[in-house]
Amino acid sequence: MAVSSNQTTSEIATAFEKLFYSSTLRLVRRHDAGCVSVLAVERYVTVPGPSVNNNKPITTCYYSYDVTVTDGVYRAKCQLASELNSLVHKCFLRSGVEIKIVQCAFLYNEKCLRPGCVLLEGIEFGRERSPLLQTLTEEDVERLPFFTSRLRNVLAQSDGPLKVEKKHYLPLWNNDDPYGVLWKCDIAPPRSVPALEYNLSRGIHLCDLELFWGCTSRFPPVLVRVMYKSRLRFFGKPEGSIDIPYLAYFEVADCTGLMSMVLWNEMCTEWYQKLHVGTVILVENYAMKQAFESRTQPTPADPSMTVLRSTEISVNAVAPTGKITIIPQQAVKPKWKLPDVTYKFVSRCQLDSLSPGDTCDVIGLVTFVGRCERIKKKDEAERYWSYRWVHIVDETTEQPFILEIFASSQPEAFSNIYPMSYLVCTQMRVVGEARGHHMNYLTSSNESRVYSAGYHKGQPYVSDPKVKSFIQWTKTLSEEAVLQKTVMGGYYRFPHSPDTFTPSSDSSEAPSLTCTSELQQEIEELHYRERRCLAVQGFIAAVRYVAWPAARGGSGRRPAQPVPAAASSSETQEPRDKAHQGAPVARAGAGTPLSESGEQDNRTTGTSAKQTRSPYNLRVTKRRYCTGAASQTRRSTKTQHLKRSRPQQEDSEQPGPAGCQSSSDTLAVVTLEEVSSPSWECGIWSAVQQHLSVHLSHSLHSASVPRKFDYKRREFLMQQHNLHPARWQPPPAAATACDAEEFTPVCNHGYYIVTIMGVTQQVAIDAVFLPVTSPDDPRRVGRPQAPHDNTLLSCLTEGFVSPESTGTAGRGGAQQSFPSPGEIMRTAGSLDRVQVICLLDLYQLGGGQVEVFLNKLYRLTDIAVKV
Repeated sequence: MAVSSNQTTSEIATAFEKLFYSSTLRLVRRHDAGCVSVLAVERYVTVPGPSVNNNKPITTCYYSYDVTVTDGVYRAKCQLASELNSLVHKCFLRSGVEIKIVQCAFLYNEKCLRPGCVLLEGIEFGRERSPLLQTLTEEDVERLPFFTSRLRNVLAQSDGPLKVEKKHYLPLWNNDDPYGVLWKCDIAPPRSVPALEYNLSRGIHLCDLELFWGCTSRFPPVLVRVMYKSRLRFFGKPEGSIDIPYLAYFEVADCTGLMSMVLWNEMCTEWYQKLHVGTVILVENYAMKQAFESRTQPTPADPSMTVLRSTEISVNAVAPTGKITIIPQQAVKPKWKLPDVTYKFVSRCQLDSLSPGDTCDVIGLVTFVGRCERIKKKDEAERYWSYRWVHIVDETTEQPFILEIFASSQPEAFSNIYPMSYLVCTQMRVVGEARGHHMNYLTSSNESRVYSAGYHKGQPYVSDPKVKSFIQWTKTLSEEAVLQKTVMGGYYRFPHSPDTFTPSSDSSEAPSLTCTSELQQEIEELHYRERRCLAVQGFIAAVRYVAWPAARGGSGRRPAQPVPAAASSSETQEPRDKAHQGAPVARAGAGTPLSESGEQDNRTTGTSAKQTRSPYNLRVTKRRYCTGAASQTRRSTKTQHLKRSRPQQEDSEQPGPAGCQSSSDTLAVVTLEEVSSPSWECGIWSAVQQHLSVHLSHSLHSASVPRKFDYKRREFLMQQHNLHPARWQPPPAAATACDAEEFTPVCNHGYYIVTIMGVTQQVAIDAVFLPVTSPDDPRRVGRPQAPHDNTLLSCLTEGFVSPESTGTAGRGGAQQSFPSPGEIMRTAGSLDRVQVICLLDLYQLGGGQVEVFLNKLYRLTDIAVKV
């Protein structure tokens, strides 16, 4: 390993030895902190405790984080102070970045005999992509020793959390996926099973199990086939005593019927990833329980199968110790009469004839893959569902399936969905559009399974006639023709908003009205990749059209730009690295006003002070995050330098969750062409804007633009649109040489910045309106395309610019033209002082970047108030 052999000193050893010799067991370093690289950020449930600095109880933090860092010589796992958790929530602190530890402490847990550990109380960010990690492989990292000290008893290496005596970590962004070394990977079953015939002779059929319930505590073995498999369910609580609080349902069947089998706790980590749909197993030493009636049930594809719902098989690691044996496929005998796994595949032309709530299976060719998004589980702190939108097509119609795919405890398959690949989704549930558009879509159920590229081999559905027919159809397609219709990422909203707005307290029906004074807090509370929809009432104060950069042309690529002469060699190697900007100081009780969010600290080493702009107009800065008392003394002097000028009052720096002016820290803002950009203002805007208390300004981010798919560079695109990994992974070679701007945008007719002013005229917010103008835009699917008059009001209401057919016919028939932005803007006067309700879509892109899209505009005549 070249890096460690050439490195004579260790930043970790230097800092931690100073810490251990400190009489206060706390170390604060002002200027001598060196850089370390983050290898992992891992999450776990913990009991709320006192804050480190002010000893006040923390009542809302139920999750803690461990951070593993390296300097190329050692590795070290440290706790993260709870006041810095927001850096993880917003994906500032993540695997692969470079940081400096400027304040730390050494902690002992006096209630147990475990060794102590290092607590990170203040960190400062370096480069987005650690130069050190770019020189290492996973094998190099695994060979690095964990730091130990003779002076202190340090918990040097642990597969579990540092803060509590638990055995496992949770996945970083949801609670549904298996994560960590405890989860046993899939292994091939043995070729022979000793004493199998003896056990089968003592076996029992499922339909006869109820006869034994209540009569015995030891039930005979059952030989069954797994027919359906649920996602994992985590039921851990901060005060819980169960080490592995998981359960998972499997629907198993024999020749007499179908019954539920539930695995508990350690049985999940041992068997969940080994048991697949179609696997034949022998189950022994299990218990029988009354079935849990409130849970959802899968719908058998075979209607003749008897469903046994009164009881369920319970397999636990204790009392009694459950035993599961996988029967090799070649050892399965016809005389056992185990049912085959059957499916209910439907074609796209059949979907609209199904009723809401029906269950079906689908197979299709992927044409659109949306980015990963997260929504908060109702009334549960820091618990999120992860999901993404996907379009697939089959041979029956050009209309795609619209799939809302939630994480199904298959993290590899979920993150490996990309256009031009085959996708199979089972046990999907039909959802009726029910908004006048008469279009169904599909969403995941608890038993849904997702099979993407690389996961089809050996699955039971490969012999299904409809699957074979689909494969034959794909062989007749032109790869070039299909590629032209594929899209990935960007802003996407489905189902489309109803024509009439009905306020509701239930966010699942419609968003409730939000005061504009609460928008700042809503934006600040957003977590990484979280989506929220809000409704605000007010007036349209101003509208400005922004054209796409002329440099995009037809390819969407930027012309080469020279590197500034002042840039160092490290800058020329990493022109696309973005440093953290505009992030709030993570401090308990901090309430930085919006106009003072752009804290900047260029005193740190590692980047030249002259490096202020990269070739992609990205500001490179360093940021310091502290929870100690030192941060309080610095704040008064730093706030004098927080406010930044905003040239042309536009897009070089955008508002973040803790500031009226957010910045281009981790994601490039689309470079704008200001030529021929018409605008409009209402009559009172120039007078009112001088008296606003807050003006939240947002523009279009590069990552918000859906782009054409490039098969050869799919690794980069998947990396961009998946959730950031908890543990550092060397990126594929294809993923390191790309930039998002190199991919052609689907929406190439410009966009609008709409300024919405609250009815109290105290708060205003800028939102992006990106109208649908391209037939390749995935947002067009399912949207009614009835022509409208193309006034600005109708465009904002309908969400698209209505095309105007011309008499000139080309290869594709009549050509379509669109009114110019100037023509549309000339109709803006009808919005002057008209009270409206605006649906806003908020989304946290990561690193403090937030997108705000205007989803739909309602006039007062479009509002239905429930009586």
